[in-house]
Amino acid sequence: MAEETGSVETGNPVEADAPAEATSATSTPWIDGVTSPDTRSWAESKGLQNGTIDNVLGSYHNLEKLMGADKAGRTVTMLGDDATPEQRNEFYGKLGRPDNVDGYTFKLAEGADTARLDAMRNKAHDLGITDSQFSGLAEADIDYLSTINQTNIDEAAISKAEAELQLKKEWGAAYELKVAGIEVAAQKLGFNDDQLSGLHKAMGPVEAMKFVDSLNTKMGDHKFESGDLVNSNHKTPAQAETEMQELSMNREFMDAWLDRGHPGHKAAVEKKSTLARLASGVV
Repeated sequence: MAEETGSVETGNPVEADAPAEATSATSTPWIDGVTSPDTRSWAESKGLQNGTIDNVLGSYHNLEKLMGADKAGRTVTMLGDDATPEQRNEFYGKLGRPDNVDGYTFKLAEGADTARLDAMRNKAHDLGITDSQFSGLAEADIDYLSTINQTNIDEAAISKAEAELQLKKEWGAAYELKVAGIEVAAQKLGFNDDQLSGLHKAMGPVEAMKFVDSLNTKMGDHKFESGDLVNSNHKTPAQAETEMQELSMNREFMDAWLDRGHPGHKAAVEKKSTLARLASGVV
């Protein structure tokens, strides 16, 4: 009997089907799906083609969170040297510059001179300064001007006080009379406060007052009485000194001054004493 082959009973293995041919499936690189040459070139320059699509999407997601919808329209690109006026206007507008100069909200007190502030406002708009920045600059400018003004006032007060001391020493008892005469002369000459102030600045307060006093003297308005004060008691030290020298050459006066029994002795002594006091500068 013929021997059977391939039977289980005989212990021969049943011929198995041949295993399927092993295949290695490789996925298509994500960058192959990019059709735009510019986009592909940009991605490759960043090395993104070496990562997975998950890496690329993750990077984009993070960027979106950083520059998301809450920042949309608020990002700016720095201006180049060749930026057009339109580009500059758009840039400054995003930074917060008002559409026009009237958009600056800082105001001065009612009735104040706005010429300086208006010039600043126009320049600020040209430079792209925001409303809040302009307000800060305007306040700083006002503070500076206030300090300068107060300094000028203080210096003027000090200068006036020093001039007063010098003229009181030089004019002595005639000081009040001369000051009153200066005011009269200024009115007659038509000097207003600004003109007198300019004269003081140009010549100095002492020389300015002496100048107007000399004009007053030439106009003949320096000889007048003020209240009960007699003009003879308002001589300058120089005038008193000159009169004393003249009296010393007056024989009649000297006889009366030297002779206690002379009827005019008392008057001569009082006059000499008054002139000596005035010559010393005592008011």
